[in-house]
Amino acid sequence: MHPPLFLLAFAASIAVAANQFSRIKHTNNTRAVRDYLDRLVPVSKSALVHELMGPTFGFDPGVIIPIIPDPKYPEFTVYWLRDGCRVYHTWLNELTMPLPHDDIKLLRTLVDDSVHALVRTQHVVSLSGNVFTGGLEEPVFDIHLGTITNPAYRPGSPAADGPPFRAIVLVMYAEWLIEPEQNNGTWVADVLWPAINLDLQWISLHWNQSSWDLWWPPVWGGSYWTASLQYRALRAGARLSQSIGRGDNSLELESHASMILDYLQTFWNEEEGYMSETTVTDVKIGGRSGKGTAPLTVSVLNFDPSLGCDAATFQPCSDRALSSLEVVGNSFKGIFPISNSLPPDQPNALLGWYLEEELLGGHAQYFATLHAAEQIFDALITWDLIGELQVTDVSLKFFRQFDQNIGIGTYPKGSEVYESLTDDVTSWAERTLLLLADHTPDDYVLTQAIDRATGEPVGPRGTLHCLVSALSVYDAYNGFIPPSWAHGGRFFEEPWNYNMTDNHDNLQVGSGFERLAPSGVKVRF
Repeated sequence: MHPPLFLLAFAASIAVAANQFSRIKHTNNTRAVRDYLDRLVPVSKSALVHELMGPTFGFDPGVIIPIIPDPKYPEFTVYWLRDGCRVYHTWLNELTMPLPHDDIKLLRTLVDDSVHALVRTQHVVSLSGNVFTGGLEEPVFDIHLGTITNPAYRPGSPAADGPPFRAIVLVMYAEWLIEPEQNNGTWVADVLWPAINLDLQWISLHWNQSSWDLWWPPVWGGSYWTASLQYRALRAGARLSQSIGRGDNSLELESHASMILDYLQTFWNEEEGYMSETTVTDVKIGGRSGKGTAPLTVSVLNFDPSLGCDAATFQPCSDRALSSLEVVGNSFKGIFPISNSLPPDQPNALLGWYLEEELLGGHAQYFATLHAAEQIFDALITWDLIGELQVTDVSLKFFRQFDQNIGIGTYPKGSEVYESLTDDVTSWAERTLLLLADHTPDDYVLTQAIDRATGEPVGPRGTLHCLVSALSVYDAYNGFIPPSWAHGGRFFEEPWNYNMTDNHDNLQVGSGFERLAPSGVKVRF
């Protein structure tokens, strides 16, 4: 059957986009992977805009729900702040550096509506409290941004990831607005900044308190996901405050960000080589092993090549992120029966939420598996930009999945080892996508999960975090470089030339930062 005409038009436009953005040398799988993405991505975009949100369903502007409306799942006809921010984050990336096929007018409308919705959520009086007593941490609202009172519809509430994720999105929007092309700095300083600062001040006061994590059933404790968002929000917020003349408390924000960064390092499991999701790791008393895909989601969400392969911020190409992908991925491979049919050279192909998850069947997840491929594409982008690939004692086991004789060392771009390893990891990421293609619904509307035994799509149709992950892996596959949240600015031309007066190194972050200056891509500050 031939694809619809709009898919063919989409495919033609991304061929141009690939030449504009791609720094990844794809393998012989390219045609099959593109064929899959050419069908998956436009369907995912359409579902997000036309089936999960909009006046057709009576939703307020900017409101988006977790699945395509389904009477079998009434508890999902609500607005989760976390899910909304995940979509808004991707839309803002696309608005900042659009591909040829992107509808800029539509993106601007979607982003404007989303920002207005986010600001409204700050002032809803909910079961978590009001704006001064905890309401900023309310994670779920009705489709009119009103209060949810049914406890079954708001598990894991209140949630401390709400204020930082909302602040991250608002800061991204603000930094786009103050660019010369938009020239809306006064509006940002006078109108948007107070909303951003509301969340930043809440984070500064409460970052070191326990909270519910993002999975279901949630656990109460320290969350790597939440702390990572808090760090990024404070770091980016401090820089924004200075750029718009509202930097009176920027040093305080930087100070708290530095403390959170130190705290994030305590989640690293040195013995096994993976980043734990939670501090609650005693399974016998209701905790978890800590092996799950929240840190993987952090890695791709906070991808910023200006940090190089920095382990402290868990950049995709860092030795910790690569080791964690190997350990966590192979742990899932051991519990999914469907993995028994995989070729022996296909490492950690299918991933789930967290290792002990049983409530929803313990199935493999589209979004997590898409993120695994996305991490590799992001890593390839950074390796290409910095001109080298480093194998450490931490990442050695990851690379030995592809070359059992590889040794610790730094391999420059163009060397035989560099080219061989990057070809192998590229092929693995592409084959991961092709594996998903074999288990994708016929209509390309991703469901919640893949049955762990049969490989059939299961759960609600059009699950938001799966749809948006399709968009982000597509961007990574095409070599998309997002605006820098760590240093600000956009990559727009070669060679790479950083403003080395930036104070990021003062926080002892960005281990690869100084090595990036000689070559690569220029950043506008």
